[in-house]
Amino acid sequence: MAAGRPGKTAPRLLQDLLTYDARFEHRQGRNLLTSAPPHFDPLGERLPAVSPKNCRHSLKKKAEQTHLPGPGEAFERPVVYQVASFCSKCRWHFDVAGALGKDSWKDAPCRKAYADRPLHHFVFDGDHGQALNFACSSDSCPTGVRIRVTPPRLTDADVHLLTDHDVLRRRWEEAQRIAGDRADASMARQIDAIDFLNAYLQDSLNPVKGKSRVPLLNRKFLKTFGNDCDAILKKLGFTNAVELDDEAAATEVWQLPTPPPARDPSDGAALAPNARTIIEDACHELNTILLTFPEPERSSPRRPPVLPTSAITDLERLLGCTDYDLKPGRVTRSTNHEEDHPYYAGLGAVGDFADPLLLYAYQRQVAVDPANASYYFEGLQDLAMGRNSDLLQNQVALLASQGFSNRREVHAAYRHFGINPERGSQITDAEIIGMFKSRLSDIGPSMVEEARKHLQTIGYARNSDAIKRAAYDTIETYEQALSWFDLDESIADEFVHTMYTIKVNENPASRDVARTAVTIIAQHRKSQRLLHFLESGDMASSEMDTAEAYALLGIDDRTATLDLQVLASSVEMQLQANPESEAKYTEALALVQKDQKNQTSSQSTRPRHPPATWPVGISNIGNTCYLNSVLQFLFTVKPLRETVLNCDEYLQVPTPEAIEGKVVGRQTPSLARVEDGRHFVQELRKLFQEMIATPNDTIRPGKPLAILALKKEEINIDATEKSTEPAGTADGAFIGPLLPPYALQGSRPPTPADSAMGDYDDAKSDANSMKAMDLTGSIAETKPEPPSRPPPIPPRPQVASDNDFSKAENVARQQDAAESLNNIFDLFSCAFKSDGLLRENEQDDIVKRLFYADVTTVRISNGKETSNKSAIQDTIAVTPNDRTRKLSAALDDEFGLSETEPGVTKYEFVRQLPPIQIFNARRLLFTKGSSGAYRNESHLALDPVMYMDRYMDATKSLSRDQLQELRNNQWRLQAELRNLEARRTTLKETGFKANGNAINLPAVLEETALLAENLSRENPDSEPEAMDTAETTTGELSGLLRQRAEDLRPQIEELEERMSKLEEEIDNVFTHSQDHPYRLHAIFMHAGGATSGHYWIFIHDFQNKIWRKYNDEYVDEVTEEEVHRRVETANPAISTGIVYVREDVALTHTEAVCRRIPESNDQVSSNAHVDGDVDTEMKDTADYGNIPVINGVVEGEASETSK
Repeated sequence: MAAGRPGKTAPRLLQDLLTYDARFEHRQGRNLLTSAPPHFDPLGERLPAVSPKNCRHSLKKKAEQTHLPGPGEAFERPVVYQVASFCSKCRWHFDVAGALGKDSWKDAPCRKAYADRPLHHFVFDGDHGQALNFACSSDSCPTGVRIRVTPPRLTDADVHLLTDHDVLRRRWEEAQRIAGDRADASMARQIDAIDFLNAYLQDSLNPVKGKSRVPLLNRKFLKTFGNDCDAILKKLGFTNAVELDDEAAATEVWQLPTPPPARDPSDGAALAPNARTIIEDACHELNTILLTFPEPERSSPRRPPVLPTSAITDLERLLGCTDYDLKPGRVTRSTNHEEDHPYYAGLGAVGDFADPLLLYAYQRQVAVDPANASYYFEGLQDLAMGRNSDLLQNQVALLASQGFSNRREVHAAYRHFGINPERGSQITDAEIIGMFKSRLSDIGPSMVEEARKHLQTIGYARNSDAIKRAAYDTIETYEQALSWFDLDESIADEFVHTMYTIKVNENPASRDVARTAVTIIAQHRKSQRLLHFLESGDMASSEMDTAEAYALLGIDDRTATLDLQVLASSVEMQLQANPESEAKYTEALALVQKDQKNQTSSQSTRPRHPPATWPVGISNIGNTCYLNSVLQFLFTVKPLRETVLNCDEYLQVPTPEAIEGKVVGRQTPSLARVEDGRHFVQELRKLFQEMIATPNDTIRPGKPLAILALKKEEINIDATEKSTEPAGTADGAFIGPLLPPYALQGSRPPTPADSAMGDYDDAKSDANSMKAMDLTGSIAETKPEPPSRPPPIPPRPQVASDNDFSKAENVARQQDAAESLNNIFDLFSCAFKSDGLLRENEQDDIVKRLFYADVTTVRISNGKETSNKSAIQDTIAVTPNDRTRKLSAALDDEFGLSETEPGVTKYEFVRQLPPIQIFNARRLLFTKGSSGAYRNESHLALDPVMYMDRYMDATKSLSRDQLQELRNNQWRLQAELRNLEARRTTLKETGFKANGNAINLPAVLEETALLAENLSRENPDSEPEAMDTAETTTGELSGLLRQRAEDLRPQIEELEERMSKLEEEIDNVFTHSQDHPYRLHAIFMHAGGATSGHYWIFIHDFQNKIWRKYNDEYVDEVTEEEVHRRVETANPAISTGIVYVREDVALTHTEAVCRRIPESNDQVSSNAHVDGDVDTEMKDTADYGNIPVINGVVEGEASETSK
């Protein structure tokens, strides 16, 4: 059978059949026969498994429809056997058919004699009309069962119509009216209609000549049935007709049903209901009703009622459970009103099972429904204790040693990895393994072992071989490999070999894990001896390994590409000073040369895509993965790329006179800043040229480019080294980039210095504002003093040393992708000449035209507009909030009506949109009074096309007044949304956080309840009386806490559902406003924590209609579904920056692929050097001495490098 659907043993199926009542199924929300019982919560309210309203059936046999083998005979193929029954209480019919299936390989039905399958274990196998199919889950058992449950042929209304005293009186009065003097003198008795109808139907089943019709005007028939019982008669097969009597007078008669003849019960087709079985069913019901009348009333009946026989014995025989082993001292229940413990139902068992049968039921449930193995184990564990069974308790201990665990342990394991246990099934095995592996490098050996145990628990609970392998075998890092061998870094290779031998001898099954550990150590140490051991099984003689060779030659960075001729010269000089060590130095030189050639060879693989059709990856030259994302994005902006490639036409002359009056970000940039901008653009041109011309799939940007992109004018790099460590460090070591824009909760973050991209708008009262500066305010006029001598010759760009790069990296710890992009935009504006003037003399240039929006803030006091400020800004910042919602909903908050102070409100709109609009998500959050930061991980849903009409001053279709009317409607809905949000916050938020995420109130209550229980268990020294009292109090407290948590969850869910609907209604306000479509172009992504992590970027190629993921060196095609996917996991990947491009310029303003590769690889570019490696490095100008710089490109570069 297919796994994933729980089943039940035959006795359990019969027990459920005896309490199943289709009349009340909808109230219970499940079908008692086909659905698994709800999981029992030991701390929750104990509810009855079966509704008290359900009929506890007393099933009686319908002998004429029942077919079973004779006594002592076996069930045979292909005969279909059946036990037909009805309930003498509710008169519903229960027909149970069984047969051996046709599968030839299944030839051993379950039976008591087989210890491994003493009972059938049935799994629901779908329905067929009104019939429910079940199949035995045993691989070798062919038994199948079909249950048909049908309502009575005579409804309660029918019985009322036939027996009610008042109805019978009115019917008699009507008979007197119709028949006059011929009418009977007395009214019919209540039993008469039942008795007469039973006789009619019996006669139809056994036809007798002369008894095939009843005259309508027959005195007894007229007063008993009249004409208001016609519907009952017709549905039972009676037909109305007109006949001629002996005097040729027409007479109305009722002709009795004419059912088909009885069929052989052994014929499978006989099991299908027909007109005969309907009449037989009605006869059984009428017989049962007759028996309800007192004995005196049923004297002289036409057909005396017969006491029916029980169908239970036949049902047990059909289901194969007539004599199963019982628990000693316990007999089978005599009433269906008694209920077993819910764990029995969960295991598909009944309470009178002997211990081996209970264990068998557990094994079958786990086999067919492994996803709920922890619940079944919990049930077995509890019942073993309750029964005080040595057999079951030993089995529980054995299963626990094999990795099985109960729900509480599984939930704790999920929580260890930051997973909500309720959503565990929605997360894939690969994602869970990824969470485990991501933690290994950050935790110590003892914590690794704990993480492994939790992973094992999840693996067994999910029956996942992949998770189990990861839990037992995963060794990812050098430290973990050493820890597995119980070694430290100072231990020599010989001891690694020794520990390998000891470990494998102790446990031969660990050989593969041990080899993995040795491989990791060998690769980390570059130990030829250990690698030789892995290949041959023997440790080579104690020769020098690669690590020792590099150390002997004084080379710290083994990953750097070395000039082998220079290296050889250096070794010659060392030999002159140490002639006695010639052999050692020669060996070291040979090892280093070999390693360098191997590195070069490994980098010479062919690109994964044809170079002319695919973008180039960019190697990460430091902790600057976010800079690579920014550079890749800038390259796709075609107008900007062309401007950079032809930058000589646009560069600002770097003299005091030339920059006089130049305003960038409300201030005149310094001459040094203009120089930095020029130098940056020239370095960026080199990068862009290399990205276009290289035949390889990866290039390495020059360090000067990174230094300039990360450097801000106002930051003193030297001072930064002496400053306090930033949040992104741990013991002075950089651990990754910070998240983009700040959003402060309760206080304002430090205000950055003015720049074209980074200022806070004073007009924004919102402390979360990340908008650009206000260009309408007063600007202090600052002019440089007139020069006293001719301007000096512009200096050459300064050489960037490795020390400078380290300093810049130190500064970069405090930056992110958004700040890096802001700084680059500022450098562009400082580097380029002005193309005109904007408001307040702000320089106009290509950056402003491509990326800057003109945003107006309107303030309202006492219902009147009091001020109207405009500002240009490069990005629009949004707050994701604490739940999944669309970007448009977040923008509605930014532009919507909000109160800045009592009686004063504001809103915003856009006067002019740029062709390319960038949105930054405020992901780094601060809490007032806390020095730490946490990451907002809420998902922002992005539409492929977003219409910006709602944020405009006016559109082609709507005037400002018309748009304002729509805004007013939207604001009304937003006010309602805020009220719901406040209510939700009250019910949900606690102030507690885990991994930067807020913990909701129901979760806190659950954890508090669990803590109370654990504390009560961890006090073994208490007096017994005190312990009993404490346990009672704790049980009551934890129960109340859990009940409150359960009460809160539906309230929160209802609020969130209403909020989602309201947000959809808000979004629909502007459904028909579609004059300004923007298409999604790029998404900056971040995975990690608040102070560390990794960036990459998704970029849409409009020309080729595909998405790509740019992850440093790798550029891969991805599906649109992957781009928009929201993964529920710890530290998920989240969007930090979103770029939309106006639809009409999407093809002209963006171009993801721009490659023009020369035919000859040694003539790649007159402006860039390619050394043939896949990872092409952009050389620094310092590598070429005093060679003159022409247009920012080294002349004679090729000749210099060939020397």
